[in-house]
Amino acid sequence: MTSKFYSTQLLLLLGVFTIRQATAQQQDSSLIALADPAHWRVEFEYPQQSKLELTDSVISIASFGGATLWLDSLLQEDYVIEYERMVVLDGEPYDRLSDFNQFWLAHEPTAHHELKSRDGKLASYDSLDLFYVGMGGNYNSTTRFRKYDGKGERLLLAEKNETPYLLQPNVYYQIKTVVAPKKGYTAFYVNNKLLFKYKGTIGKEGFFGFRQTASRQKIKALRIYPLSSSK
Repeated sequence: MTSKFYSTQLLLLLGVFTIRQATAQQQDSSLIALADPAHWRVEFEYPQQSKLELTDSVISIASFGGATLWLDSLLQEDYVIEYERMVVLDGEPYDRLSDFNQFWLAHEPTAHHELKSRDGKLASYDSLDLFYVGMGGNYNSTTRFRKYDGKGERLLLAEKNETPYLLQPNVYYQIKTVVAPKKGYTAFYVNNKLLFKYKGTIGKEGFFGFRQTASRQKIKALRIYPLSSSK
């Protein structure tokens, strides 16, 4: 199994990934090659104290502070993002049950086809237009759905702070995000149950990123495929 480590560098030049109609055979190739650094761009708040490990089967992120791992391709049209992810607690440094987060449909207000580099601090993303889910934020006490308006406002769309919507350690959650600009909605599912949904005009293109703060997390089985191909 190949394994690569990255901490301070930003990985790859930006590309464009347009989601097109797919046959069943093509859907098999919807799995993203996790170990390929050409797919990723990492931004650590404390790069010397944080680590990204890419293997063929799992992405591991250990962050002292804020961390964002961007899929460094522009996603367009109606599509679905699926992956499995967990917060690790087993007595290692940075273990903390908190901040299982995600950015999507992210873009600069004046430029949709590339993102400026940022320093990994959460506030540095305030200038982006995007959707954001923060599961188990604030030391696993809140789960919130926000829309960043590109003008510095982080609009709270919904929140579910009861125990069933918070995190359990060392458990892989199945996450699905539906992006449907043609149908006018985006939705976020956890273990095949709808958690949040936004109806209205949404962007037709943007970037997707994993977000976390001061924790160790693992990600696997990342797939992206056309919404028309979903079951």
